[in-house]
Amino acid sequence: MFSHDNARPHVTRFCTQFLEAENVQVLPWPAYSPDMSPIEHVWDALDRHV
Repeated sequence: MFSHDNARPHVTRFCTQFLEAENVQVLPWPAYSPDMSPIEHVWDALDRHV
């Protein structure tokens, strides 16, 4: 099992095809899901403070 954050370099056709060819299962991860990435809340709070 592999997990990535749907960043553009991670979901390119090349990467997707490679993972499929190697039979690597990828966990589903919704695009732009701040609730799944707690650091996003920290960056938002820091941006507001600065």
